[in-house]
Amino acid sequence: MKICFIERLEADTPSIERVFDTLTTELRSRGVECVRQKLPYGNRFLDVLRNLLRFKPEPADIYHIAGHINYIALRLPPSKTIQTVHDLGILDLRSGLRRKVLQWLFFKSPTRRARKTVAISDATRGSLANIANVDVQSIAVIPNPFPPGYARRPKSLGQPPRVLQIGTAPHKNLERTASALSGMKVHFRVIGRLSNAQRAHLENETPDHSNIEFVDDSSMMKEYEAADIVVFCSLFEGFGMPIIEAQAIGRPVVTSDRSPMKDVAGKGAVFVDPENIGSIRSGVERLLSNPEFMTELGELGAENAGQYRVEAIAERYLELYSGMMNGEKH
Repeated sequence: MKICFIERLEADTPSIERVFDTLTTELRSRGVECVRQKLPYGNRFLDVLRNLLRFKPEPADIYHIAGHINYIALRLPPSKTIQTVHDLGILDLRSGLRRKVLQWLFFKSPTRRARKTVAISDATRGSLANIANVDVQSIAVIPNPFPPGYARRPKSLGQPPRVLQIGTAPHKNLERTASALSGMKVHFRVIGRLSNAQRAHLENETPDHSNIEFVDDSSMMKEYEAADIVVFCSLFEGFGMPIIEAQAIGRPVVTSDRSPMKDVAGKGAVFVDPENIGSIRSGVERLLSNPEFMTELGELGAENAGQYRVEAIAERYLELYSGMMNGEKH
């Protein structure tokens, strides 16, 4: 069995590529031939058109679209194509004709064309089924795995405690989180590129903070290890990988009380209203005021993260691949 993973040429945030780094490594360890082919052009609208006109997939038994370029299913043989859909966020800031075109190009047509479709959460599956107008049961749900090497590493509470946030895009809710921490004796660590407005907001609300724009996989693990609490109060997500990565290390998480975050986190998180600064603040204070609860939540989170180990996720993808090779329709 030869699987060709189709990936975007470039990515502002390489989270999808990290997921498939992990997955392909595991599949290769099981004797599956895996190749990874990038599209020849980038992500702008004209690039999309050029990709559709000029992309030539290399020979393979199965073509797996890794995500965010799902339109390329229109250039692949339907019987050999599987796509993973991470989220539908590309539609959120669009309206009118542009939204309809993107909806058709990235979601509706690929989902109807591909042999199999995978969503990384129930929330993404429901949204995709609604937009593509297909039976929700025709879409499989397979979550993303966390990277290898992540294991529980207990630590003593820092002085001051270190609160970690991953991501600075608008939906990551950085500004409200920073305001929630205002006046608290914590160090706020932010991973991601900051706008000038965000820098000013952090200086005003949380003077004790630090920022780094990008970290590689090994450095990212060290960021989790150094943290005491991970905050992930996002307004929306397709999945929420930082939740699982933090739990795998054993760090308590404060995250949004909405799907898919609350589904992904299980019992290993404090849930808050991401649009309520007071709620976010209360969630962090609840942990800092009760070290025993922090320890308990870390243990529950580590237990929850076990179901997202790459061995389990690879097994579920292998079932789909085998079904495709054996001629199953769904």
